[in-house]
Amino acid sequence: MVLDGGLRIRLVNKSFCQNFHLSPKEINGKCLDSLGDGAWKTPALRSWLEAILAKRSDLADFEVDGHFPSIGRRTVMFNARRVEIPGVRRILLLAVEDITQRKQSENALGILHASLRSETMTDELTGLYNRRGYEVLSQIYLDLAQRRGKRIFVIYADLDSLKQINDQAGHQAGDQAITRTAEILKKTFRKSDIIARIGGDEFAVATIENGHDSAAIQMARLQVNIKRHALQNKYTQPIGLSVGVARSNPLGTSSIKELTAQADALMYIEKRGKRRSDIALIPMEAL
Repeated sequence: MVLDGGLRIRLVNKSFCQNFHLSPKEINGKCLDSLGDGAWKTPALRSWLEAILAKRSDLADFEVDGHFPSIGRRTVMFNARRVEIPGVRRILLLAVEDITQRKQSENALGILHASLRSETMTDELTGLYNRRGYEVLSQIYLDLAQRRGKRIFVIYADLDSLKQINDQAGHQAGDQAITRTAEILKKTFRKSDIIARIGGDEFAVATIENGHDSAAIQMARLQVNIKRHALQNKYTQPIGLSVGVARSNPLGTSSIKELTAQADALMYIEKRGKRRSDIALIPMEAL
């Protein structure tokens, strides 16, 4: 879909029209927020699009619910990109993905999360899942993804220099670094993702792929959140993470144990390289 500077629809593809039972004649020239029976007419959506147009926003995605008379309620993910064309006013390229089924699955997983949260499944310090909770729920996550023909990503993260923090500032500072890492992970990933502390300084995340949220995008978001955390909180010891990412096989030949071991091995490669270079950055070239 193409929007002009006034957020009016100037071009739309057949896929959008077929999915939402609309014709180009019905929507060309209309403002985007007039669709969805008025449910998309929200200040937040308009502000987000205007921020993308003005290059004031680094947010790529926006989620909204809408009700279409012919197909009922839909949950939609927008992905926007501003494009400058010489001699033409700036425009927005807007990808629109119907994520209704995914949200229904996530809601079901959320209910499962709540029912399984207990002392035997949860890490006391961070409130994240512990290793047992991670292994049980991630396997369910993997089974769900395979039924849908999707892949999952397993992200294995190790908190850098925890021993040094404990030795120099005490175990209370070390615990604080662990809880700060947990908060960064919770801000980075979806509520429906499996986020766990599976060891003293080791964390794991299982997340189902979707069209606009690749592993590279997730790692970029993690880097941004680490930097924002450092700027917003004046801690003497910034958070540094070594990270490895493994992808499941959509044919169903991967297990959670295999994926976690693969991500762990990749994390250690990154950590060894970091020790040699003394640079605390998450690598993007392997994603």
